[in-house]
Amino acid sequence: MRRAARTDRNHAEIRDGLRRMGIKVIDTSRLGDGFVDIVVCHGGRVYLMEIKMPGCKLTPDEGAFHTVYDGYVSIVYSVEDALIELGLMT
Repeated sequence: MRRAARTDRNHAEIRDGLRRMGIKVIDTSRLGDGFVDIVVCHGGRVYLMEIKMPGCKLTPDEGAFHTVYDGYVSIVYSVEDALIELGLMT
């Protein structure tokens, strides 16, 4: 059953911050059902990222997606976290 998608308060800041740096970001937050918030394409690789506010946990749908997805999903709280996941910052 589809649930209404909502974004965390830091969603636009992270999405737009990456885009300003010339990084391709596909905002998938409206898909809902636990799918990741953004898909990031950089350096010939694709990264799935879940955006969360510090202290917030995954929803049950997000947890279920992480369980069935056979790959890595980054949980990021800031632009800096996303850049670290992309290998652009240490």
